[in-house]
Amino acid sequence: MVRSDREFRPPDGVHVVRGSALDPRDLADALREQDVLISCLGPQRIQTWNPWSPLREPPRVAEPSARAIISVVPGTTVRRVVVISAAGVGDSLAHTNAAMRSMLRRSTVGAMYRDLERMEELLRASALDWIAVRPVTLINAPPSSRARTVRRYRTASVVGRADVAAWLLRTATDDAVEDRTPMIGWW
Repeated sequence: MVRSDREFRPPDGVHVVRGSALDPRDLADALREQDVLISCLGPQRIQTWNPWSPLREPPRVAEPSARAIISVVPGTTVRRVVVISAAGVGDSLAHTNAAMRSMLRRSTVGAMYRDLERMEELLRASALDWIAVRPVTLINAPPSSRARTVRRYRTASVVGRADVAAWLLRTATDDAVEDRTPMIGWW
């Protein structure tokens, strides 16, 4: 699903539905005859590189999208919901570095994380089969096979976006998944 106002040319063989992931009717249309839902929604800053930049509208998207997902998925063929969250959300905060904890207290990153935490809380309270993947700092990098679960979010912790995408796809179809909130990175 792609926002109605966004230009997007899909690769060959990809069917695109336009609408809002926050609108249960649009979401129901997009989920018709689907097996899994992978959501990469999350709040964004106006200046992505600036942790003190104001959030784009709407400032909260993870929580409302989770509400829409929880209301729609039970009436569909979707068997698993996989969402992107972030290392440092929820119980993983205790495994972050001091710089990250400071940034969460002092910048708009904290508001973004509160939105993601509320999304996770809603999914945890639902009857859905769900997983919230918590990557450490994202970087652009070619696909690799280095992503793994990590116990600590260190100052230099990173993971490539392509590896996170591959993790999301594997998680969507792996029936042996036990950890509902894996923190992933390269080291």
